[in-house]
Amino acid sequence: MAETVGKVYSTALFELCTEQDKLESVFGGFTDFDELMRTDDCADYIKFLSSPLIAGREKAESLNTVFGGRLEGLLLDFLCLVAEKGRADRLGEIYAEFRQMYNDKKNILEVTAITASPLSAELRKRLTDKLSKSTGRSIVLTEEVDKSIIGGIVVRYGNTELDSSVRTRLDKLKAQITNTIA
Repeated sequence: MAETVGKVYSTALFELCTEQDKLESVFGGFTDFDELMRTDDCADYIKFLSSPLIAGREKAESLNTVFGGRLEGLLLDFLCLVAEKGRADRLGEIYAEFRQMYNDKKNILEVTAITASPLSAELRKRLTDKLSKSTGRSIVLTEEVDKSIIGGIVVRYGNTELDSSVRTRLDKLKAQITNTIA
């Protein structure tokens, strides 16, 4: 089975970071870089880095000029290599794979909780404690508010979704009634 570009590059970076004991600094820098590149202000810069019409060396020089001294040297060299190889358009994918490897190594599980109104501090703690106990991992919780779920909670992590929202319950009840009548 062929590995994705993101998996190949992220694995190489992860192994280098682990060998050189630079995982924390590279992860932090890569996270900041990814967040920056996702902003509207950087859309043109990503196009520049991804353009097949611009020489790889020119892209690497640009990265060195813009980020030199601001990013861990290993990460900057990696980003230059990715740009030179014409894979800058895959940086988001590479980062996502790298982040997953980091989380696996650190036993972290990223969880999204969607509620109709913000969680109280007590409910947030109970949710993270329960998830941590059931998964055996440290929980990093991201909260989203979506009034359309009416009430309850939707919890997503990995390939799992636990939906106990009022909206879903009403939809199921409606389907049952429709099937009974039809």
